[in-house]
Amino acid sequence: MKGRERRRSLLHVDLDPFFVSVERSLDAGLRGVPLIVGGDADSRGVVAAASSEARALGVRPGQSLAQARRLCPDGVFRSGDLDAYARVSDEVTAILLNASRRVERPSADEAYVDLTPDGPQSGSPVPLAEQIKDELQRRLGLDASLGLASCRLAARVASSWARPRGLLVVLPGYEVSFLARQPVSFLPELPQHLEDALTKAGFETLGDVLAASSGALEAAVGPAADRVREAAAGEGELPVEVAAPPSWLQEETVIRDRHADRASLEDVLEGLVGRACRRLRPFDLAAESVSVEVRRQDRTLRRSETLSPGLSDEATARDVVRQLAQPLLEPAAGVRSVQVRLGRLTRSDAQVPLFPLHRGAR
Repeated sequence: MKGRERRRSLLHVDLDPFFVSVERSLDAGLRGVPLIVGGDADSRGVVAAASSEARALGVRPGQSLAQARRLCPDGVFRSGDLDAYARVSDEVTAILLNASRRVERPSADEAYVDLTPDGPQSGSPVPLAEQIKDELQRRLGLDASLGLASCRLAARVASSWARPRGLLVVLPGYEVSFLARQPVSFLPELPQHLEDALTKAGFETLGDVLAASSGALEAAVGPAADRVREAAAGEGELPVEVAAPPSWLQEETVIRDRHADRASLEDVLEGLVGRACRRLRPFDLAAESVSVEVRRQDRTLRRSETLSPGLSDEATARDVVRQLAQPLLEPAAGVRSVQVRLGRLTRSDAQVPLFPLHRGAR
């Protein structure tokens, strides 16, 4: 109805366990096997992430790797690749920002996306949620479980029920009844002492919290009673804020093959350019400065170019970076890392071809 506030449509994207998902996207042979990320089985580290197969045997994040090995002797242990995790996390954010500018990433394992329609004539957010899930799988090889609801709590609970790889929608008007059946442990950021106090007082579900008298709830958790009741109903939540546009973007990768040839290095640079441009796209930005950096054991070489108008399309960016990199990749052997940086980001205007470079690169 006119004048009525539009009901929010919040999507919770559950990528847990993210590190496991990335490892499996890089090596399909790891799918279906108990996988533990954190270090070699014989090292003194702790478990950073564990697959569902390993969790079923009692492995949990934070455990020592020695204990994980005792619980899961046939598990596959991986040290992890922080560069790969950061790169894929940026790609996830770019996909989400293409769907909505209101994106929040509380951790690598999850995200909130506000898919509230812009107006009464806007379509359902469900197809957009399905598109996000499909794109995460198609482009990045990541399995995501999604929950769609009008509040953060219901969306997060829905995504947990959608595992693995599903989408659960909580229909408008059913949020309270849906949440009422969930355990009190689902309350967001609930301190352990308050959870223990609720359980000791006989509050097992969120419905128990909502049905309790003010006196009974206050007797259990004291002055936190009103906030606990509000949270159990999915009320009082902060909105998902509009993501701030970046002032610059940088993509870098380490070259582990000391004998990589020129063609493989150019392929790596093309990948870096593609990722950088995809991160620009949601903000409708163009880069007026482009630089390429190549690091060797004994020196770092860099070339940059200032462009007007700025570039935003991937094909143009690839050609500019290729020309900048030509003298830096001789010889190809011995390159330790390559980097592409886009700076002086401004609102994107109509772009014209930039071949050859209009000025000498420096």
